[in-house]
Amino acid sequence: MSQVLGKPQPEEEDDDEEEEDELVGLADYGDGPDSSDAEPDSGAEEGVLDFSDPFSTEVKPRILLMGLRRSGKSSIQKVVFHKMSPNETLFLESTNKICREDVSNSSFVNFQIWDFPGQIDFFDPTFDYEMIFRGTGALIFVIDSQDDYMEALARLHLTVTRAYKVNTDINFEVFIHKVDGLSDDHKIETQRDIHQRANDDLADAGLEKIHLSFYLTSIYDHSIFEAFSKVVQKLIPQLPTLENLLNIFISNSGIEKAFLFDVVSKIYIATDSTPVDMQTYELCCDMIDVVIDISCIYGLKEDGAGTPYDKESTAIIKLNNTTVLYLKEVTKFLALVCFVREESFERKGLIDYNFHCFRKAIHEVFEVRMKVVKSRKVQNRLQKKKGATPNGTPRVLL
Repeated sequence: MSQVLGKPQPEEEDDDEEEEDELVGLADYGDGPDSSDAEPDSGAEEGVLDFSDPFSTEVKPRILLMGLRRSGKSSIQKVVFHKMSPNETLFLESTNKICREDVSNSSFVNFQIWDFPGQIDFFDPTFDYEMIFRGTGALIFVIDSQDDYMEALARLHLTVTRAYKVNTDINFEVFIHKVDGLSDDHKIETQRDIHQRANDDLADAGLEKIHLSFYLTSIYDHSIFEAFSKVVQKLIPQLPTLENLLNIFISNSGIEKAFLFDVVSKIYIATDSTPVDMQTYELCCDMIDVVIDISCIYGLKEDGAGTPYDKESTAIIKLNNTTVLYLKEVTKFLALVCFVREESFERKGLIDYNFHCFRKAIHEVFEVRMKVVKSRKVQNRLQKKKGATPNGTPRVLL
């Protein structure tokens, strides 16, 4: 991070050697299915949860996906993290068990999603709801905007109040879903009504300090990806540092807007401080799809070896409004997508040098995270050997 952006300097041989090293994301540090620390069944895409495991959230934040039956929870998960076509979700069966998705096994974004069936009463005595909420980073409650949402609001209030008593640090996110079937005016009116009723219920219960975030979402456009991006960003401790690096990068490179994308899920984990325009975000998502699709066809070796996205991946798309889209690989899970004016893109050498500095800074940021993850895993192994107390709380190492 010691290099100054915008002032090219001759690079030393050591820098070239460092550049050849594979930059990795958090998923490489013992969280993937090939890790020696992983349990045999921990890599399963969907597994019945063991609420008695006190170590399941020591490293990965937990996102709970809740809502009434047929509100669209499983469809959201399949579209965002499994690349399922929205039309195919019409044939999904209703979820009848609590399932876990370990997202970090396939992508840079590092968390778990727990999908709760709408018909299950998780406040039943057979469930330890305190254990459910204790390690949760975010709770997403999905409301079907095309249905009568009075029952959903009552369930939302019950869920939020119970969760807040257990864990005051949970981020409460409300997805007002299936808005693709509503007119623009109806969307705004529905969001206003749900927002007003939900907050009034909390105020009546004396819980005004609980903050609910509301998003209009649909799996038929990019709104669900943008909403999930904002949810995930709140769980990334390095977010202020990433935003600051992006601000420095664009200010020294003549770039109008920059996103740091998780390539697998098309969630942007950081962007600069300028406002996000929905159309701009959609163009970035489409560009990533184009790059991956073309790379899958032409980027692999004759024997099919290699990966469609690697450290050589880069793309330039010129739009008809004097704007250039520029994509560069940051790590094997991350891509930087920039919006540049044609006149600014003439200084591509300066942009590439500044990107080199930015890439090295990103590497340094996550090296710190890598050390924390490794330290926690060592501590977890020691705690597992010592066992846990009867209520599931890990014993404190003396």
